[in-house]
Parts: sequence; structure tokens; C-alpha cells
Amino acid sequence: MRDPAPPSPDDASRLTRALRGLARLAERRHRTVFAVVALLLVLAALSTARLRLDPDILSLLPAGDPVVETFRDALEAYGGLDLLLIVVRIPEDASPEPYQALVDRLGPALGELDTLDYVDYALGDPTDLLRGFLPRAPLFLDDAGRAAVAERLAPDALIRRAGEIRRLLTTPQALARKDLLQLDPADLAPLFLERLAGGGGPGGLGIDWTSGHYLSADGRLLLLLAKPTQPAQDIGFTERLVAEVERVVETVVDADWDASRGPAPAVVLGGGYLTALDDATLIRRDVIVNAASSMIVVLLLFLFAFRRLGLLLYAFLPLSAGLLLTFGVAGATVGTLGAATSGFAALLIGLGIDFVIVSYGRFVEERRAGADASRALQRMMVASGPAVVVGGVTSAATFYAFSLTEFTGLRQMGALTATGILLCMVLVLVLLPSMLAWSEQRRRRSGGGPTLYLHGFGAERIVALALARPRVTLAAGALVTLAALAALPRLQWEDSIQNMRPEGNRGIEVAEEVAHHFGSNFEYMMLLVRGETAEDARALAAEAAAGARPLVDDGTLRGVDAIDSLIPPPAQQRAALDWLAAGRADGTLDPARVSAQLRAALRDAGLNPAAFDDGVTGLAAMLALDAPIDVASLQTGADAAAAGGLDASRLIARYLRPLPEADGGGWQSVVYLYAPPRVWKRAPPPAAEALVADLGPQAELTGVNVVSRLLRVQVRQDAVFAAVVGTLAVLVLLWLDYRRLSDALLALVPLFVGIVWMIGAMVALGIAMNFMNIFVTTMIIGIGVDYGIHMLHRNREVASLPPGDPAFAAGLAQTGKAIVMAAASTLVGFGGLILSHYPGLRSIGYVAILGTVAASLTAITLLPAYLALRRRG
Repeated sequence: MRDPAPPSPDDASRLTRALRGLARLAERRHRTVFAVVALLLVLAALSTARLRLDPDILSLLPAGDPVVETFRDALEAYGGLDLLLIVVRIPEDASPEPYQALVDRLGPALGELDTLDYVDYALGDPTDLLRGFLPRAPLFLDDAGRAAVAERLAPDALIRRAGEIRRLLTTPQALARKDLLQLDPADLAPLFLERLAGGGGPGGLGIDWTSGHYLSADGRLLLLLAKPTQPAQDIGFTERLVAEVERVVETVVDADWDASRGPAPAVVLGGGYLTALDDATLIRRDVIVNAASSMIVVLLLFLFAFRRLGLLLYAFLPLSAGLLLTFGVAGATVGTLGAATSGFAALLIGLGIDFVIVSYGRFVEERRAGADASRALQRMMVASGPAVVVGGVTSAATFYAFSLTEFTGLRQMGALTATGILLCMVLVLVLLPSMLAWSEQRRRRSGGGPTLYLHGFGAERIVALALARPRVTLAAGALVTLAALAALPRLQWEDSIQNMRPEGNRGIEVAEEVAHHFGSNFEYMMLLVRGETAEDARALAAEAAAGARPLVDDGTLRGVDAIDSLIPPPAQQRAALDWLAAGRADGTLDPARVSAQLRAALRDAGLNPAAFDDGVTGLAAMLALDAPIDVASLQTGADAAAAGGLDASRLIARYLRPLPEADGGGWQSVVYLYAPPRVWKRAPPPAAEALVADLGPQAELTGVNVVSRLLRVQVRQDAVFAAVVGTLAVLVLLWLDYRRLSDALLALVPLFVGIVWMIGAMVALGIAMNFMNIFVTTMIIGIGVDYGIHMLHRNREVASLPPGDPAFAAGLAQTGKAIVMAAASTLVGFGGLILSHYPGLRSIGYVAILGTVAASLTAITLLPAYLALRRRG
């Protein structure tokens, strides 16, 4: 048996005495240890049952930041996130009418569900829309629109229009168009109702108003808008809601549809509630699949390395116990698991197995050297235990550094991963020696011998080469480092929040389908304005919309939608009323003159004027208009007809809302600014920001691109800050362990070289940095420093050996085997993240794999090479 290293000051340390005590406890009281751990696991299981899933992608963003909070509040108030979309797909070449009839039966059936507050499925009969809208229509016209109306009401135009009506009534479509022709004989509706189509639904949906339903202009989709009674984040409610809606849809379609009407419709659900439900399902699946796949592959790797089937229990129990205890802590503290946090289980498996590998690897080494089980346990605890403790604490410290960032999801993931690392470390130090002691007692009674083997994956040869050719090794490392440094400026940055969302989410896919068919991509910025009163807010919103519309003309924006689509600005209404008054005075817009001439033109065209009485009367009422409309009149319902016969209160709420007293009270209005496709993704247009600045402090711009710009700045600051704090924490802990600053720095140098290699590999493989994987740098500090710690701790053991003693190289080679095995298990843990549905988590997995490979490679090449040179010189 090889003699242990000479005593050092560390042998008398409190940590060493504590580790010796744990070894004795494992031998004498392992059953007590098993009982205590079992009790803790039962308590953890009860706490884990309280965990909830938070599918909200916004929970990843910095909490409390004014820009983020404004974006979150605006989405909740105006973004349509609180609606369930029910979409009826109309087959190609099929007439929409049978499917509209189905919607008319489906809407009331859905409205009876107690999980829905209301269901909007129809705009109303087109004739009712015209009756309600046309009398107030002139208030919505600008100068060009008013001129067009005057032109259509000229005597010659009325004569031509009467002849056109006569021709239209002889066409095959006459029956469907007859009522509209009688209500609008002067053909004024096309001049007015563009605004109704633009403001008839969320997202500025382009709606075929003549259908009386939320029918896309291409006639391929029908839409029902349902308002559930609870928020989408209540997953239990959302599951019940979706199940009930799908049941009603199936019942109505089965009962009411027959093949004679055409192909059966496909009815699908989408929007925020389906997005939340699918995200929650994916989070639940990711937690299970990532943890299970990582656990299985790690155990297979463990079996391959140690060639002992029963040893799987030694790896499985501490890891699974550590996971369960960590979930228990999560249930007792945070209470929720979000998209980012769901990946911590896979991380923990890959990191926690390191403690088992290093500890059991030393036990195998001591047993193969001739030590009995008791002596091997003592040496395992005293020799590898300090490195396990220092490695665990330093790794946890870097993950705890995430608590200092602004990103809620990363703070939670960092805190839980760090806590899990410490729990796994403690369990390995307590449970593993107890299991080994129990196993050795059983083996002695049975008379069997242990299988003692550790596969090094070629690590011995790599370490031996580095020790034999230290200068060549360091020179090669320097060349790789220089190449990686040269590649750093080409590192790409991906800052899109939407690209962090999982692919294949039904809610998002259906929402995109609706956006495509209804002419809106839902990619809009929101210009928010405040006022003391509703009229103040409305006036400022009208001013903002007027300032934004020139940006549409020059191509900066695709469109603008504001409350002036419901209630024209006061100045525009005054201009319209003055124009009507002047026209009545000079006779061009005199209701009696226009009515008489229109009736005469219809009679001369061979039509019965009496059939057009409703239309002529409505036209006369429009020309006699002498009062404006405002918010108050629409809210009280006095002028609800001006909203086109729609629910005026819901339409107003899309643009104008009272602010809670907690936010200072008053009113807020929103102007929707639609960007062209794939433009202004990274930042808002400067012209839009200039408009907001001109409007003053009562105006604020928000949107995904505004938040993305903030993230680019905030995430880099937080990543650098977390990395610096993590590095300083590790440096202090290493100094406390080594008592020499030079040795503490030495453990960090190869690690940071490995990080440079990692970034160079990202450039070579085309992997972009984003606001989640940028924090992998801090993770790698905590993960990779362990490798240097183990190598330096082993060097401390063998440093006193005389030059040329083969035990020096053999000792470093044995530690190199454990490092490679530990790195391989970490790769497996991070590999579980690659299976995630969340692109952000997948990118963490890819980058962490590169970082782990680089950090472990430097630890078994550059560090031994430097130690060999230092030993020679």
C-alpha cells in the first residue's frame, strides 16, 4: 500500500476533522444516516407537491424595471392577451355562408359556459351597421373624404348612381346586395366603413364588414373572440376552459353540420390561453424529460466508467435525493417553476454527479493500492473531501451570483441550482460513505470481492503527454487562445424575446394564422399617452396619431390605429360640422334638395323610389347632423350607433382606459404603430421616438423592440457583473483554501483560457449569444474551476515527492481521469437542455457543452504542463 502524503496544516483543520468524523459516522451509524435522509425526502416530497408552473415568458425579464413593467402592463391592458381565439377555417372554394351560420350557433353555445365572460362572434347585420353608422359618418372624414361625398351628391352623380343601381339589380348577386343598395343609394358607405374594418377587432384586424361576422377579407377564416373569467396563467382553469370549449365545439359541429353544406370545418383554438397551456405542458415535459434523460445517460456513463452494476445505486440515490430536496426547497420558497428554471434539474444532475465521481474514484484508487475499506473511506474523505467541498462551494457561489442580476428567471434558476449543488455535495459527503460502508459490511459477510475499475477515456495519456512535453503543450494552448481571441469580434448577438419562445406552440401558430388572413401581424408598438380626463387623453392620442401617419407615407410604419377610428378628433369633427352647415346654407348639402334629386333620379331610372325610403331618410339625417360625438356619449350609449352597432364599451377599452389610483389616476390612451414585416426588430424607429419626445412626458413608447434594446444593454451589464462577482467569490474561497494568492489565481487562469476557447468555438459553429446563454460564462466559472481545484489539490499531495518519482505523474493522471469523467457527466447534464423546447435553454446547453469541454481540456493539459515546468525549475 502506498503511504499517504505527509501531514500538512490542512490535516489539522476543522474541515479535515469534520470529514474524518463523517467517515466514522458512515461506518458506525449508516442506518441512522439512511433514516434521517429518508425523513427529509418525505418532507421534500410534500413541499414539492405545492410547486406550480409559470408559463409566462415575460417572467424571464427584469422585474421592477420601468420599461419592462410598462410593456407588461400595456400587453395586459391592450395587447389582446386576455382573449381566447376560436378560429373556423373555411375550405378553399367553399362559400362562407354555411360556416357563418355555424358560427351563429356556436357563439351562443359558448356564451353559456361559466368559464367565459362573453363571446364576440358577429359584427351585426350589415344593414344595422349602416343604419347606425351612416348618420354620424361625416365626422370621420378629412378634407379629401368630404370632397368625395360632395362629388357623389352632385345632381349628375346621383343620376349616374341611379342607373348603376338599376344595372346591379339585374345581376345574379342582386338578392344579396338589395338591402345594402336600398340603405345606401348614394354609395357613401365605402368612403366611411374602412375605419370600421380597421377598428373592428383586436390587432387592427381587416374584417369583411358586409358579412356581419369576423370574416377575413379573403373569406378563409371566421373568428370568435372569447373573454375568459380567469387569467391564462391559472393553468388549472385554462385546462378546464380549453376542454369545455373543445367539447362545445365538437357538440355543435356534430349536431349541426351535414355534408350537403360542404366540407366539414376545422375549428381550432389559439391566442394567449393556448400559448400558456402549451407552454405549461412543455415546461412540465421538459422538467421530466430533461431530468430523466440526463439521469439515465449519467448512470450509463457511470456504469461504463466503473464497470460495476451495483454502483449505479451509489450515483442514483445521492443525485435523486439531491434533486428531490431541491424541488422541496423550491416548493417552500419560490413556489413556481418558470421556463428558465425548468432547466435546473438537468444542470444539477450533470454537476452533482461530479462529487460522486471524484469521491468514489479516490475510493477505488485507494482500494486498488491495497487499503482496506475503512482506510479507503478515511482517505476518500480526507483527500478528496476538501476538494469536493471547495468545488461545491465555489460552484454554488457563481450560481448564487445570478441573484444579483435583474432577470427574474435567471435569478431563480441560479438560486435553485446553487442550492441543489450544496445539497448534492452534502448528500455525497454523508450518504455515499454510508452506502459504501454498508456495502462493504454485506460483502464481508458474503465473502465476495469488489469490482474496482475507473475508465479514464484516455485522460492518463493526455496528462502524461502534457507532463512530458510541457513547453509544446503550452505553446499549442497559446496558439489556440490567440485564434479564439481573433474570432471574438465576430460573435453574433440574438436579442429577440420571441425567439426565446418554444416552437410548435398552438396558441402562437393560430395567432399567426389569424394575423396572416386578417392583414395584421400583431407586431406593433404601443404609444401610450396620459391625461387628467378621458377627453384629455383622447385629444393627445389624436395628436400622436396625426404625427405618426406621415411615417406611414414615408414607409417607416405600415399603419397607425388610434381612438380616432371610433371618435374623430374634436378639430376634425368641428370641420365636418362646419362643412355640413355651409353646404346646407349654399344648397349643395341641403337635405331636402339631395333627397328630392335622388328620388327623381331613381324614378327616372325605372326604379320605385319608395323602396329606397330608409336610405333616403338616413342620408337626409346625415346631412342634417349638427352635434359631435365624444367619449362620454359613447360610454353612456347615447351614440353607440356611431361605433357601427358594435359594443361601444369594448371598442373604447381597446384604445382608452382609466388608470388606477395607485398609478396616479387619470386616463390612458394607446396608439398602435404597425411596423413593416421584419423591420424595426431590434429597436424602435428614431422618428417614432422623436414623436414621443415632442409629445412630452405624458407620452411613452413600448413594444418588443423597445424591451429588446433594453435587454441588450441590461443583459451585458448583468452578465459582466455576475461574472466579476462570481470570479471574486471563487478567488476568495480559493485563497481561504490554499492560503496563497498565486495558487488561487493559478486555478483560475486555465479556466479563463477555456472560456476564451468556448467563445471562439461559438463563432466557428455559428452559435449566437443571447440574453440567456450569455450567463453561461458565469456558470462555467463555477463548473470549470472545480477541475483546477481537483488538479491542484492532488498536486499538493504529490508535490513533496522527489523529482523523477513516477507517483507524481500517476497521481495527476488519476485525478485527470476523474476530471474527464466529471466533465463527461456534466456534458450529459447540459445535453438534457438540448432536448428542451425553449430555444433559450437549448442555447444554454450548447454553449455550456463547449465551455465544459474547453475548461476540462485546459485543466488536464495546460495546468499539468505548467505544474511540470514549475516542478523542474
